[in-house]
Amino acid sequence: MYVCSIGKTRVRKQLGLAVNIQHHIPSLYIHIPFCISKCIYCDFNSIVMKSQAVDEYLKAIEKELQSATGKYSFKTVFIGGGTPTVLNERQLSRLLSMIAKHVDVPNLEEYTIEVNPGTLSNEKAIIMKNSHVDRISIGIQSFSDRYLKLLGRIHSANEAKDVFFYLREKEFKNISIDLIYGYPAQTLNEWKRDLQECCELDPEHISAYCLTYEQGTPIVKLTDSGTLNKLSEEEELKMYEFTNDFLCDNDYNHYEISNFAKQGKECRHNTVYWENREYVGVGAGAFSYVNGERYCNIKNVKEYVSSVKSKKELICFSETLPQKKRASEILIMALRMTSGISRKEFIQRSGFDLNELFEKQLDNLTQAGLINFDDERVKLTRKGLSMADSVMMEFV
Repeated sequence: MYVCSIGKTRVRKQLGLAVNIQHHIPSLYIHIPFCISKCIYCDFNSIVMKSQAVDEYLKAIEKELQSATGKYSFKTVFIGGGTPTVLNERQLSRLLSMIAKHVDVPNLEEYTIEVNPGTLSNEKAIIMKNSHVDRISIGIQSFSDRYLKLLGRIHSANEAKDVFFYLREKEFKNISIDLIYGYPAQTLNEWKRDLQECCELDPEHISAYCLTYEQGTPIVKLTDSGTLNKLSEEEELKMYEFTNDFLCDNDYNHYEISNFAKQGKECRHNTVYWENREYVGVGAGAFSYVNGERYCNIKNVKEYVSSVKSKKELICFSETLPQKKRASEILIMALRMTSGISRKEFIQRSGFDLNELFEKQLDNLTQAGLINFDDERVKLTRKGLSMADSVMMEFV
């Protein structure tokens, strides 16, 4: 953390609109915006849960899902949030049943749901297993109770481990763990212990993100007031570089700036985003990208539900990038992947040659040691990975 144009005819995101063509889209995202409480760093489209709002919201996304799946077929499904597992057993079962009604879930290449360790029960795990969910993404964030408390997480480090072992007992064989580093006052040794404890669990996938300070979040207010102090960029860089070395030494492939996977366990759904391929999003604030057009649904949950009920337009934002800007976006997103992009693939997807558009930038960044470009493939160097934001700004 989207919809809909088929051929030359833009199809308005209006429920009940009949379409005779089914468009093959790689990925479907379903947004569950509810949480028990908001973490101090979170700027995602999420709200504190109220039971009535959940049931009304599920009705709404089922109607939108029905509209979308009548037009599209999918290879991956990702249920994110918010906290999808904040739904009670009845609501979670209903959600997964409605997805199975409209999506060929047994034949998906990947079916992911995000899990918060503080909201998973025995019954919920069984419901997920019986519904063909085959990939779990656990938002652990830290194995230190001190930092979990700082973030406002509702689980302890031991509870997170227990949930991991429990999912293994339920025979989930593709588990991803989310971690965050760079907390105020965190030391490199503390981060090393987090990574060590994570690798001892031996998940198939690890996402390791540096803490970000988004405007409007409580953590920014705390740093602005001097209650908390940010780490220096040098300290964050040391943590990032250690992460790359440590996880690669533990048989994880560093395939995207912040993502590491065992062989063959790269996240197929997120790779669709990084490869700038098409996707459809369902739910409040969900984005879609179809035929070069990007859309965003209404973010406010009440307004979203009301619009679905009254069959009003759901889209609050849309854009179609000019061809050259779209080419820039293709390159920028591809550079998130450590494999980069080949010249041939760039031409196929953008219609431009890399040198034709970016010869000066490519030369300068190569000389600076930030990218490798051998006339066949462009990708970030190790130095470039640590300065990825600055590198990508050169292509905007």
